[in-house]
Amino acid sequence: MNSVFSFINQKMANTIMTQNEIIYNEAPIFECARSFRQEANYLMFELAKDYNFSLDKDALFAKEVYAHKHKNKGIFREEWEYYFHGAECFFENLKTGQIIELIYTNKPEFGFLDGYFFYNYMLTTDRYKSLAHWFENYLNVWTAIEDLADRKILTRMPDKNTTRNIIAL
Repeated sequence: MNSVFSFINQKMANTIMTQNEIIYNEAPIFECARSFRQEANYLMFELAKDYNFSLDKDALFAKEVYAHKHKNKGIFREEWEYYFHGAECFFENLKTGQIIELIYTNKPEFGFLDGYFFYNYMLTTDRYKSLAHWFENYLNVWTAIEDLADRKILTRMPDKNTTRNIIAL
């Protein structure tokens, strides 16, 4: 078993993206990040509307959300399963298998990019699967997110208490 993990870790270490590769693909990465942001915000705003909880910056969001369903899980509009955990919420489309996992504690914005969550979004969203395969793994997604933010293609939001503060505006 250790040899399998060693192989995986070695493969991931050998596939770190170069800046030139990221630059070459910055337009589709940005488009995907913008799409992720739109879908993440849509899901949270609609969930708040249906379950009547506040997305105001200073509202007691977590308490309201966690109190409304058993074990922080539920089905939303018969199409999405959701699960609140820590500072995140995992949505899975019951028909397509699409996964949108987001950081909900930075409300009222839910489109902040996490390399692992963003990679899973690409892998499970038909129009971005080829981009996910190009990345090969979520570590490369982290590299690209940071590079695109450093070059101001993606935006680093100030005053966030997290390193996951990058967004597609």
